Amino acid sequence: MVATTGRSQSVADGRFQSLTLIGSGEMGIVYAATDTLTRRPVALKLARRRPGSLKRSNDLLQREALALALAGGRHVCSLYDLAEHAGQTCLVMERLIGESLEARLLRGRLTTLELLDLAIQIASALKSIHALGLVHQDIKPSNTFVTRGGVVKILDFGIATWAGARSEGGTFVGRAARSPIMGSPHYVSPERLMRAPADPRSDLFSFGIVLYEMATGTQPFAATAPVDMIFNVLEARPVPLGTAAPERPAALERILHKLLARRTLDRYQTAGAVLGDLRRLRARLVAGAGGRRP
Repeated sequence: MVATTGRSQSVADGRFQSLTLIGSGEMGIVYAATDTLTRRPVALKLARRRPGSLKRSNDLLQREALALALAGGRHVCSLYDLAEHAGQTCLVMERLIGESLEARLLRGRLTTLELLDLAIQIASALKSIHALGLVHQDIKPSNTFVTRGGVVKILDFGIATWAGARSEGGTFVGRAARSPIMGSPHYVSPERLMRAPADPRSDLFSFGIVLYEMATGTQPFAATAPVDMIFNVLEARPVPLGTAAPERPAALERILHKLLARRTLDRYQTAGAVLGDLRRLRARLVAGAGGRRP
């Protein structure tokens, strides 16, 4: 995580010191800090203070902590502890060194093998998350972190929920106008827009949008106005990969087509299924390139 602004202070009765702001969103603020009890670097997530909403903010962070604790593994940011600061719940998490997938894509185009290496890790993470009965509900490049060692970590379980749970009211995170669901507008599935119960296959649709963006540098349903974006997700067809990025293999277009199917029954049914197809495609590319990086 890269610091944006810094300040020297402490929280939680001095346990966490030398705070540096490293991230800020609609639902929370994240600081880099040092845990004086364990002497290790950590990331602290505190809810944004809003008048009259402290209890709900704390409840959401505690729910996120449960999801992180359950989903913990190689491809999920680790939760170390829960703390309290001035009545606010505080998540104590692993401090990651590297960059978000969003930042990586801004730096330039991925090779197909780089793309597949990252996509395989994201699919593996989703397989583990879904096996627990959880749905992340906000898969996107800014919530996907790539460490300096090339390991993918899924971040921000703030709106994660159980499969089959009812959709909650709320607003889109970011600059979009008010909407009946919570999440990031450019990465939301059709069924979530229709407020269907939480479904792991919605995460797969969001993953398909991320994968399309990794392959082409553009979002498949992008629009300047939220209402146009919603129409695109529900009705429009993205530009085929063969047109948007003809250098990519046809097998990748078939994977994307299945991930981005509007009907959940036409989509990949599990993250394990798409993981298998991604691994087979990578193996074929490596074999065809004689071991060179395609």
